[in-house]
Amino acid sequence: MDPPGLRARVGTPPARRLLRAGPRAASAAPPASVVTVHDLGYEHFPAAHPRLQGWYLRLTTRWHVLAARALLADSKATRDDLVARYRADPAKITVVYPGIDPEHFQPVGDPAAVAAVQARYELPQRYFLYVGTLQPRKNLARLIEAFAAVASPDPELGLVLAGQRGWLYEGLVAHTRRLGLEGRVHFPGYVPDQALPALLSGAVAFVYPSLFEGFGLPILEAQACRTPVLTSTTSSCPEVAGEAALLVPPTDVAAITAGLRRLLTEPGLRMSLVERGAANVTRFTWAQAAAATLAVLEGTGDPDS
Repeated sequence: MDPPGLRARVGTPPARRLLRAGPRAASAAPPASVVTVHDLGYEHFPAAHPRLQGWYLRLTTRWHVLAARALLADSKATRDDLVARYRADPAKITVVYPGIDPEHFQPVGDPAAVAAVQARYELPQRYFLYVGTLQPRKNLARLIEAFAAVASPDPELGLVLAGQRGWLYEGLVAHTRRLGLEGRVHFPGYVPDQALPALLSGAVAFVYPSLFEGFGLPILEAQACRTPVLTSTTSSCPEVAGEAALLVPPTDVAAITAGLRRLLTEPGLRMSLVERGAANVTRFTWAQAAAATLAVLEGTGDPDS
């Protein structure tokens, strides 16, 4: 729900005030613009982005950092990146955390509902789950390798990589074949929001060892569904996950493997992560995000407007 009176207070913004969602925003920003920068992952892992895309993101983000009246960052990690890499003025950066919809993302306790989603996508009953675009930055090749190490003694266990096919997706499929994991690693494609709570609720754990995230919203969606989470020690992932996830260095396959084994064999750890995750998600609401964004917008209008 919106904060009390928020919709009425927003009204029609001054003509010269503009909120842009960067770094994909247009290259020209008016004097009183406010720009949201989600992440600078293309700077940290340039090989994980097409060359033209990386060039475009560097050019437009640098311009907006200089031209915008105020900047919104999805996380402290992104704020710190803007300061360190583009020499952005820390005084004009406000961290505004996105939120989740707690009425939608909640545990599905009906086994039949969970089974129906699993059947729809032809999934096993026991699986690790990843949700997101299938692209190099998500570190899925290493996740598949780690899964191969724990899958051998557990033939009923699967790995589900749900999401749209991204850049170099074909390499993931080939990697799965090389490791002899056809039929064990599942690629259901894009899963609509309506099916995600059941898919998350049925998972052994949500696994998200991404190389870089500006925020990592799927971490919170999994925690809200009372699913234990494994994620990375890097970028914003620890900031978002709080003390409610098993953190692993994303480039260390042995560490990811050890994390998966712990989630399979330590029920006490799983329960602790579930309980702490439920508490962690309360830090992130759209009402708080809207109020913080509105405060920035109200403070960035032209003095003469």
